[in-house]
Amino acid sequence: MTCAQLAADLGVRLTVIAADGRVLGESTRSSESLENHADRPEVKDALTMGRGQAVRHSATVGALLLYTAWLQTRADAVRVVRTALPLTAVAENVAHLRRLLVIGLLAAMLLGLATSLVLSRRVLRRIQRLVAFARAVAGGAPAPYLAPERRDDLGVLEAQLAEMAREVAATIAALRVERERLEAILRGMVEGVLVTDLVGRVALMNERARELLGLPAGLDGAGRSLVEVARQPQVSEMLRGLAGGETVLSRDLMLEGAERTTLQVNGARLCGPDGQPFGYVLVLHDVTELRRLEVVRRDFVANVSHELRTPVTAIKGYAETLLGPAGDDREARRRFLSVIDRHSERLGRLIDDLLTLSDLELGRSPLRLGTVAVAPAVEDALQILSDTAARGGVELGAQVDPASPALEADADRFRQVLINLVDNAIKYTPGGGRVFVRAAASGAEHDGMVEIAVEDTGVGIPARDLPRLTERFFRVDKGRSRALGGTGLGLAIVKHIVQAHGGELGITSAVGRGTTVRVLWPAAAPARPAAEVAR
Repeated sequence: MTCAQLAADLGVRLTVIAADGRVLGESTRSSESLENHADRPEVKDALTMGRGQAVRHSATVGALLLYTAWLQTRADAVRVVRTALPLTAVAENVAHLRRLLVIGLLAAMLLGLATSLVLSRRVLRRIQRLVAFARAVAGGAPAPYLAPERRDDLGVLEAQLAEMAREVAATIAALRVERERLEAILRGMVEGVLVTDLVGRVALMNERARELLGLPAGLDGAGRSLVEVARQPQVSEMLRGLAGGETVLSRDLMLEGAERTTLQVNGARLCGPDGQPFGYVLVLHDVTELRRLEVVRRDFVANVSHELRTPVTAIKGYAETLLGPAGDDREARRRFLSVIDRHSERLGRLIDDLLTLSDLELGRSPLRLGTVAVAPAVEDALQILSDTAARGGVELGAQVDPASPALEADADRFRQVLINLVDNAIKYTPGGGRVFVRAAASGAEHDGMVEIAVEDTGVGIPARDLPRLTERFFRVDKGRSRALGGTGLGLAIVKHIVQAHGGELGITSAVGRGTTVRVLWPAAAPARPAAEVAR
C-alpha cells in the first residue's frame, strides 16, 4: 500500500528489494508474485556502488522502462529502492521541457528584440541628430541646438560636439571679420596687390591689380599662373629672383595697350613663423604719371636753360663787343644795341610768361569774373593780330552764333586765351592760309557751355606730339618756333586759364591739313527779369 501510494504521488513504478534480491514491495503487483531481482543490473550496481541505472523492456508491464536504484541503509537493514519510469513518459517530459524551453527562448528573443528595437531607434535618432548637426556645421549654416539627452558616452559626444560647434562658429566669425577687413583694405588701396604660392599660382588679387593688368572685371585670377595673368616675362624673373633668396625686388614694367602704362612692381617673400617661405607678394604701383612728370621736369630744366641762355649769351656777346673798339662806331653801336634790345625783349616776355604761368598754377592771380560777350572779344583779338596776319599773308575770319550766350570769365584772361590761340595759328600757317574762329553754344553733351574753336590750315601736328602740346617749352618744330619769337609757354598758359574758369581744352590736328583748338567755356547765368528781382 505504501509503495502504491508513493508511486501514485511520484508518477513512477516503485519497487523495494532486499539485499538478497527478494522483492519486499511493489507498486503495481504484489511482491510474492515477483521473481528474485538480485540479477538485475541496476540492483547489482546499487548494492555495490550505492546507485544503479538501466534501460530495458519490462515483462511485468510490457514496456520499455528506465530503472533507477538507490541503496538504502537503515541500522543493520540494507535494501534497494528502485523506481521505474516508462521512456514514453520521459520523452513526453523532455518534449514538454523542450516546448517550455523553446517558448521561453522565443519569448526572451521577442523581448530582447523589442528592447533592442526601442534602444536602437533611440540611439539611431540621436546619431541622426548628430549627423544632421555635423552636416549643418560643415556646410557653414548656424549650428542647431544640441544638448546631451543622457549621461552616457553618446551624451558626452553630444556635449563635445556642441562645444566644438560654438568654438568653430566663433573662429569662423573672427575669420570672416578679418577677411572682410582685409578685402576692405585691398579695395581701398590705390596699389594693386598680387599674392602667389611658391609655384607662381595666384592666390589673391585685388580689383586694382585687375585694372592695372587690363584683366576683364569678371575674371578671377585665383588658381591661374602669374605669367598667364600678367603676361610679362619680367614678372617670372622676379619670382625666380625671390625664390633664389632675394628678400625684396623692384622692377619697372611697361604695359603696351591703348595707353602706355608704366608699373613699378615691388616683390617680397611671405614667410611663416618657422621662417620658411610659403608664397610671394607683388605690389603694383602705377607710376605712369610720375615718370611722365620726371620727363617733363627734365625737359623743362633743359628747355628753360636753353631759352634763357640764348638771349643772355647774345646780350653778353654784343655788350662785350660794344665795350671794345666796335663801340666807337656809331652805326655798329646802334645795330648791336638793337640786337640787345630785341633779345632783352624776348627775355622779358619769357620771364613774364613764366611768372604768369606760376601765378596761375599757384592761384596767386585772382580772377575778376564777370559777363563777357563772345563776339566783341573775338573781334578785338582779330583786330590786334590783323597786322601780324597781313605780314604773313594769312587770312583771318570769324563766325559767332548770334544765339551764343555770354561767358562767365575774366575779360582780360579770356582775351589772352584768344590772342594766344590765334597768334599760334598765324605763326604755323604758311602764306595763303586761313585762320578762322567759330563760337556757338555747346550741344546737350556739354550743357551750359560755350564752344570756341580756332581753326587753321597750317602745317599740322603729328599725333604723337598732341598730348605734350600744353607742356612748358614743348615745341613741335623748335627751330621754327624760336624763329617766330615764341616762348613755348603760350598753350600752357591757355590751359591753366581755361581750367581756372572750369572749362576744357581739346586739340585735334593732322599733318599738312591744319589744326583745330577747341575751348569749352562756362556760359554766364541768364539774367533774371526785373520784376522777379524786385520780388
